[in-house]
Amino acid sequence: MNVNVLGEDTLESHELPGYMYKNLKPSLKLNRQLNKELIEKGIVKKEKVYHPMWIVKMLEIADRKPFPPRKRPNMLFVDAVSGYRGLFPNVPPITQKEETSTRVKKASITKQELLGKYIVDVQEKQINRKYVLKKPGYEIKEIEMVYLPLWLVEVETAFFSKTFVLNGNTGESEDLLMKLWKSNEWKL
Repeated sequence: MNVNVLGEDTLESHELPGYMYKNLKPSLKLNRQLNKELIEKGIVKKEKVYHPMWIVKMLEIADRKPFPPRKRPNMLFVDAVSGYRGLFPNVPPITQKEETSTRVKKASITKQELLGKYIVDVQEKQINRKYVLKKPGYEIKEIEMVYLPLWLVEVETAFFSKTFVLNGNTGESEDLLMKLWKSNEWKL
């Protein structure tokens, strides 16, 4: 299966213990016996998955009579499972990769729902707040399903038992994303 991967997918399996240690609570890091090697020995299961996200490239068109309208490009994202949404601060690279379908998660938000509810919600609640009087118009240029690489790692040590969700590009914790998968807080 050919998938569009959000980012460069550079985090390797051997780097995981370092990022997991970095994401631990400070109270756990105080224990001198807890280190990257102990975390590496405590890994029970590790799996790389590709999480679906919608990205939308659009133009924000602000009328400024008598001047020509100002057109600003914007890129928004919608998590295709939880509905979490927002704007990208900068445009991430998108690469193509061949992947097995068992590692690619299924989206629960359809393109119809995306167009009808989620894009409008981001426009109204996040972009329109920057405009005091007249709100801008929008022109959608492209809608694409991309996949965020995530590492799901289960660790059991004498100090803690935890499932880590790490971003496959940066190594940062995606615990918020994992909590949102289980709740319907962001669904429309």
